Amino acid sequence: MSTLDQQKFVHMKHIILRGAFAKTSQLLLTAFFLLAFVCVSSQTMHAQALQPPSQNYNWKSGEETVNVLVNQINVLNQQMPGLQEGTPLYDNTVRRIAYFKAIIEEVRKGNDVAQSLELAIPAAATLGFEKEASYTPKVILRALQTETRVMLTN
Repeated sequence: MSTLDQQKFVHMKHIILRGAFAKTSQLLLTAFFLLAFVCVSSQTMHAQALQPPSQNYNWKSGEETVNVLVNQINVLNQQMPGLQEGTPLYDNTVRRIAYFKAIIEEVRKGNDVAQSLELAIPAAATLGFEKEASYTPKVILRALQTETRVMLTN
């Protein structure tokens, strides 16, 4: 292959790669805007404050609640070394740990379990008060609260 052919090949390869990068960038940008739209629309469609869990559930006792959540925290802490920081799985694990610890703290302060689930939401929303309060979408917080309610009811 002559030098001129090599230059043409490199130039064509550069053009192809630049086109592929542009298409990938376009796809990522579109995905980002779609995700942002879904997050914003889901937040505006739901109430701005989470509804406290109903007192009508058959809640575990404060001591049982603390035991269940301590066990969950231990399991989650064992998983942490295998998770890459900054990934959604890592953030969700940190969110759960922060939420469960905050619930335990609220129960130990004398709040009932239903109140504790509501009072602990800011800790989950901010990944243990490490990020700004609006970090976690309300849909995710509602799902975490529901999951925890199921775990803490008889």
